[in-house]
Amino acid sequence: MSDAVDDVLQRSLGALDELRGRIRGEVRADRLSRALYSTDASIYQMTPSGVVLPRTVEDVCETVRACARHGAPITARGAGTGLAGGAVNIGVQLDCSRYLNRIIAVDAARRMAVVEPGVVLDELNASLAPMGLHFAPDVATSSRATLGGMIANNSCGAHSVLVGRTVDHVLALEAVLSDGSVARWGEGAALAELERTRGPIRPSRLAVDAERTLAGIATEFTSEIAARYPKVMRRNGGYALDRLRSEGGRINVETVLCGSEGTLAIVTAAVVKLMPLPTCRGLVVAHFTELLDALAATPVCLEHGPAAVELIDKLILDAARESKHGAARDRLIEGDPRGILVVELYDDSPSQLSERLHAVAADLRQRGMGYAWPVVTDAAEQAGVWNLRKAGLGLLMSRPGERQPYDFVDDCAVDPARLRDFIARFMAVLREEGVEECSYYAHASVGCLHVKPVLNLRRLSDVRRMLRVADRISALTLEFGGALTGEHGDGLVRSCWLERMFGPALVGAFARVKAAFDPGNILNPGKIVSPRGMADNLRWRPVEDELPRCSAGQPGRESAAHSPVELTVLDFSAQGGMAGLAEMCSGVGQCRSRLVGTMCPSYMATGDERDTTRGRANALRLALGDHGLLHGLDDPALDEVMDLCLSCKACKTECPTGVDMAKLKAEWLCRRNEHAGVPWRSRAVAAMPGLAKWVSLAPGVANAVMQSRWTRAAMERLIGLDRRIAPPRLANQTFRGWWRRASRNISRRGKAAASGEVVYFVDTWTNYYAPQVGIAAVRVLESLDFRVRIVDNVCCGRPAISKGLLHDSARLAERNIALLAPFAEAGVPIVGTEPSCILTFSDEVPQFVRSNEARQVARQAMMIESLLAAHTDALRRLALPGRSRVVYHAHCHQKAMPGSADAMAALGAVCDATEIPSGCCGMAGSFGHEVEHYDVARAIGEQRLFPAVRARDGARVAVSGFSCREQIAHHTAERPAHLIEVVAEVLRAGNVVS
Repeated sequence: MSDAVDDVLQRSLGALDELRGRIRGEVRADRLSRALYSTDASIYQMTPSGVVLPRTVEDVCETVRACARHGAPITARGAGTGLAGGAVNIGVQLDCSRYLNRIIAVDAARRMAVVEPGVVLDELNASLAPMGLHFAPDVATSSRATLGGMIANNSCGAHSVLVGRTVDHVLALEAVLSDGSVARWGEGAALAELERTRGPIRPSRLAVDAERTLAGIATEFTSEIAARYPKVMRRNGGYALDRLRSEGGRINVETVLCGSEGTLAIVTAAVVKLMPLPTCRGLVVAHFTELLDALAATPVCLEHGPAAVELIDKLILDAARESKHGAARDRLIEGDPRGILVVELYDDSPSQLSERLHAVAADLRQRGMGYAWPVVTDAAEQAGVWNLRKAGLGLLMSRPGERQPYDFVDDCAVDPARLRDFIARFMAVLREEGVEECSYYAHASVGCLHVKPVLNLRRLSDVRRMLRVADRISALTLEFGGALTGEHGDGLVRSCWLERMFGPALVGAFARVKAAFDPGNILNPGKIVSPRGMADNLRWRPVEDELPRCSAGQPGRESAAHSPVELTVLDFSAQGGMAGLAEMCSGVGQCRSRLVGTMCPSYMATGDERDTTRGRANALRLALGDHGLLHGLDDPALDEVMDLCLSCKACKTECPTGVDMAKLKAEWLCRRNEHAGVPWRSRAVAAMPGLAKWVSLAPGVANAVMQSRWTRAAMERLIGLDRRIAPPRLANQTFRGWWRRASRNISRRGKAAASGEVVYFVDTWTNYYAPQVGIAAVRVLESLDFRVRIVDNVCCGRPAISKGLLHDSARLAERNIALLAPFAEAGVPIVGTEPSCILTFSDEVPQFVRSNEARQVARQAMMIESLLAAHTDALRRLALPGRSRVVYHAHCHQKAMPGSADAMAALGAVCDATEIPSGCCGMAGSFGHEVEHYDVARAIGEQRLFPAVRARDGARVAVSGFSCREQIAHHTAERPAHLIEVVAEVLRAGNVVS
């Protein structure tokens, strides 16, 4: 640590110590928090001294005052999804996203809202949708982007050609200045709304002096501003001196704060303009054999008044094939284009919209631009296109290994009429510099493509190449009259190029603005003014030459991180080891989404960065690397960051880069168990299948003992299983007991099996606790003319996997594969009714048993719903008259792997079924039973699932997972049925065995 950094650390720790007990918010200076806030979604890493999570504006004021007294830097942070390093710094991090996230007021009549900086864009728009309104700038990270971060970056989004930038929708701002005082600027009506909702304030001397300085600069630099600021809409570099004066002559301080990246003030509230939602929308998806041809067609598309014209290139389209977006890509994309233009139009009339969409397609066809021009008006298909576009960055970063597409010349903006020629020259620069791969995508409509060259920034040669490319592209952008910073901010990556763009006079003016607002230089220093070097503070310590290193689980392969070899039980060879898989986290923060999807359930409940997939991946990356923050897999900080991971596997598919945290956690737990010993609770959970076999011999006695309050209290004290939730009750008869008696039925043995054989995998929970599920499965399968085979399988190993007992799980896997392999080789389906059990054969088992037999079993193993989905016509024929209403909740592992479409198809064949957009139930095996997790598990279910169950309006609740059934029953008093029970009940009874 350098003397300067050490001095900042000591001054910052002094400020943090002063704040403890003085503010309502949280003050953290532990190693884990410092590690988690050391990065964002950029290529940079700087370790802060600590983190403050304020609950009130006064908390922000106190924090700034303390930092000012100690001379400690302070950097405000939103969702941490910035690509330029704007939120990365030493000193104190101020995270406003966890608590300062209220929508304070909405005035639909005047189309304005008052919000705190931590409000997430999608959550704001969800609350506005019933009023027919929205906040129009729509960044790709809208599911987690905060309004404060959008204001700091002056974010734009895909529809900026129609609606403009964030600054065009900010009517007034409340901000804390560097002396801890509160200031407000904006239009009269908006300022009055701030005063009404926030109370009156007195302007401070610093606020008055800063405004006076801005007025002087507006007069002094009028000609220089006119000459040097780019004449393109997407211009965000430096401070917005070109927006200083309004038509009435007022100094627009609020517009200067937009895009200032927290270097001038910290926004604590905003009055934002709202717009009506579009009535009708549709797409033309134009396909091109060459990317430059797509760019040449952009001006033609603009003649039709589009709301958006977005480019998606071949690298993204190819990456989508291997992701959850693969089906949408295959359905919507024709052939193998090198680029597509997504042209969106809005209209008030469906007929007029259709006419305009077909006019765009016809115009392009007549001009010979492109080879396919499908018109998309179906809402679901439009969503598929936009989801693919929004996932662009994550898809690009989903490739394992050290060569990655990086953001450092990703934000240049030029006149769209010159975009094709600009990118052609851009490509020539990259060829001359030896860059073989590059991605080009995003906002063709406004001439702002996100260009991401593929480099290896762990090598000094490529770091030097990055600097040469940035130098040449900055000059090229200036030649084309464009802006280096189109929307992502200057941050650490572009601030050093501002003098070339604006000249020394305006850079001097920037310094005067900074000094007027922040004379102590404590607000996010090193950005815009007095910048750090572009190649300083990279995430990696680049080296000149590297020898091949061994990776975890695969000797001889090149690793994705500077870390010692970790011998693993699970197979990490495809990702370059545990460190390589953790490194695949790009930081884009999809795991901070709360309204949709399942990832990350614990973050949805707590709002804490340490409970995100990103937080866990960052902690593992740092522990496995040589960063000096965390130290190896035995670092106690990992216990804290992993504690609330439910191993739901949502990140396996919902994370754009495929960071499989359940896999990483299982391997980490295995390592911890080997070094620290296996906790008693882990042993108890893993032993449950074996224990159930013995206690099921006397289920009445066992239930009486286990359900008693004395036993539950003892279990809470001894192994930490919460007494508030009862253990599941054993059935009076096991499924295998029923099968032994029923299989003696001669009519069953002699029954024809027109559909062939099927193996039903009997899981622990069905056998001992819910045999009615297995009985229903047999009845339905036999109704469909399958011959059902039952084998003497053992536990799938899921309980042991969840507690990191991977060697035990591997032994179970070997026994099951030996039993099931002959059936799999013969092509017999292997079905199960418990998702977490049967899907273990698709995921972990082939990693334990690395053989052809295991892979064959994995191919044949499926949830019973997937088999039923292939026989929906037969189900319809067998169904009783009348259709009941069912709402369905899918298990997390099911959502993460096969998905819920087959389940909905099976249910839809026999009843009117609706899927609950429910996320995770919160139980996750034993998680919801554990004392320290009980409240979090309940909060997870309360996010979406429990309210939907309570509002079912008479519909029956169906599930696939045993743990989901137990969690819903405990917290809602509703006893769901398994999906297969619902199907069995509505089939005709004539040809089933009772």
